[in-house]
Amino acid sequence: MALQYDITREDYVSFYTFVFWEDGKRKRKINFLKQGGFLLFFLLVLYFVGGRGGFNNISILIYAMIFLSVVLPSLTGKNSIIKNAEKITDDPENASIFTTYNLVATDTDLILKNNFVETRYFWKAIIKKSETSSHYFLFENAMQAIIIPKRACKNEEERLALSKILSRNLSIDAEFNQLLT
Repeated sequence: MALQYDITREDYVSFYTFVFWEDGKRKRKINFLKQGGFLLFFLLVLYFVGGRGGFNNISILIYAMIFLSVVLPSLTGKNSIIKNAEKITDDPENASIFTTYNLVATDTDLILKNNFVETRYFWKAIIKKSETSSHYFLFENAMQAIIIPKRACKNEEERLALSKILSRNLSIDAEFNQLLT
């Protein structure tokens, strides 16, 4: 199977956001629960040490600041990640990312070509496959992936053919690794 597609700035922002936000949701939830538990414990200790109910304006201000330090990063984190991705896409030194790619997928390997480089990936090099509504991400390590926009498939038949090639040739670990994160 052969596909030709362009990687756009939106594709890269989607990839970057997926890696740094979507893919780590479970870890962030666990960290948030740990921080929330510690915060609750800390506030209870302050409450009891402070004389049970000795809330005044200063203690309320301190409690609010501690609470906001835990909650705000989870509320603004995704926007911050998107802004970082946009900075990367705006850097002229990264212009080579946004080019036309030719992907050839066979039963032995993947060949990815652009105007600058040709890379051959054996299937065992792909450690994880992740899929969103608009992309396939084939990870070669935790931070680098082959980005395949689903729009590269001209029709549903091509999309099914690509999906079959991926599921037939990727290791079970790569296929199901996305379920564990």
